[in-house]
Amino acid sequence: MIERKRLHLAPERHPLFCQWEITCRCNLRCVMCYTDCFNRPDMIRNELSTSEIIRIMDELAAAGCVELCLTGGEPLARRDFLDIYTYAKQKGFLVTVFTNGTLITERIADHWVHYPPSMIEISFHGLTERSFERITQGSGSYARCLEGIRLILERNLPLTLKTSGMTVNRNEIFEIKEYVDRLGARYRTKIWYKFGSDIRPRLDGSEDVCEYQLPERDVIAIEQADPQFRAERCRQDAKKEEMLRQGKSLCGGGGQYKFHIDAYGQLQLCSGNRLMSYDLRRGSFSEGFYHALPSFACPFKADAPAPLIQLSASHA
Repeated sequence: MIERKRLHLAPERHPLFCQWEITCRCNLRCVMCYTDCFNRPDMIRNELSTSEIIRIMDELAAAGCVELCLTGGEPLARRDFLDIYTYAKQKGFLVTVFTNGTLITERIADHWVHYPPSMIEISFHGLTERSFERITQGSGSYARCLEGIRLILERNLPLTLKTSGMTVNRNEIFEIKEYVDRLGARYRTKIWYKFGSDIRPRLDGSEDVCEYQLPERDVIAIEQADPQFRAERCRQDAKKEEMLRQGKSLCGGGGQYKFHIDAYGQLQLCSGNRLMSYDLRRGSFSEGFYHALPSFACPFKADAPAPLIQLSASHA
């Protein structure tokens, strides 16, 4: 396994980081979710099987991939989630799980103790039951999410809570962040917090979700009002300037070190760019990464037009 401090020694193109959308199914119907349009039986039936995922995972490991992010939809909605997760850990991947937190049980939390993830990231978009469930559209989801958070914290597992800033929760952002700080103090542990603001069009192309996008002036006001948010914005701006200087992709290495696999086995540059794909059901990962991806159009390159789809760190 490649140590983080040695990643700068990696070659120009090497598959280090994979974000894998193992399903679009989910038990919630979040108003801003871009994958929920595929959360239907006909699409779910076409998702990768357990054996297909394991075969592709073997190819990722053989190619030297280090980090694996399992996301969705809701990855825990797959009945074989623990089988997939455990296999990934046994192959030596550093595994992050993106989840809405509502399907975490004592069994899953205990399993994570034996096979610790690098990070568990839970979407937490509302401070109260009313605001939370206005977004998730799932009755009882607020209580179940809080229970999932409790199960993780009681086992001292690594946790990040993250909020997508939207028109419907604009006034709760700072209160949510303060709540996370208090929660960490109560459990005497560090809980990481992320704020994101980009709302993506749905995978079927519909843009009705854009009504939840915060105006740029509101995003700037939020970021400037909080030292942590302000520092993160400065870091991202500095990184963007460096990427521009080097003529590299503004998405942070999409196709060079990072790549995305969707629920149907399509290899893509990143989750925000699905314009071109390579079918891993019909071809090998090595062929797709080294020969197909370099030819894919990337609207995030420094010399390309402004992208129509924005990346977000707040993917659930």
